[in-house]
Amino acid sequence: MDRTAVDRLYDCDVLDRHGRHIGHVVDLWLSNGRPTWASVRRTAGTALVPIRGAQVRERRLVVPVDRREVEDAPRVDGGPTAEVHDHYGLSMPEQRLVRHDRAGGSGASAPASPRERQAMRPAR
Repeated sequence: MDRTAVDRLYDCDVLDRHGRHIGHVVDLWLSNGRPTWASVRRTAGTALVPIRGAQVRERRLVVPVDRREVEDAPRVDGGPTAEVHDHYGLSMPEQRLVRHDRAGGSGASAPASPRERQAMRPAR
């Protein structure tokens, strides 16, 4: 997936596998240059959602999980942790996950705290 295609995932509405609204993409995590996780903004806060195997349809990202799984997921600062992988029944990737920098940088290795993410953002 090229950088432009990855950038287009930001701000997509995220729907569960049954078409129920979860939230919208605010951050992406890559493995081998492919998006595998999204931070999704919800009314109850931000949750990490696995997006490998997701489908994009008209600014909607349909993910292969149920909304209840997302609601029950552990809340973490930064990127996907072993606890989050375990929650969704996924194994940790051998390659380090990298936060995708929409603005054009290379990102940071996961997990990054909110303070680290703020420091990585370019000055305006």
